[in-house]
Amino acid sequence: MPTKKIKTPQTLVKWGHEEVTLRELFKELNKLVADPVRNLYEMDGDMYLSDYRKLCDAQWRIHISLEEYKNG
Repeated sequence: MPTKKIKTPQTLVKWGHEEVTLRELFKELNKLVADPVRNLYEMDGDMYLSDYRKLCDAQWRIHISLEEYKNG
């Protein structure tokens, strides 16, 4: 007998001007962080300015999401 997956309510957090689930949040953060971290590793600590911007954007979005989540 197949089992049914029960959908649980999703927690929404602010991502820019929209709300996303925590799963989507981590996917978006991975997009911002993965390339800069890989470049840092491959270029022995050097960083492109665009990578710096992506990391700063990721940090700011994490901060905003945490504040929204705490103030719920």
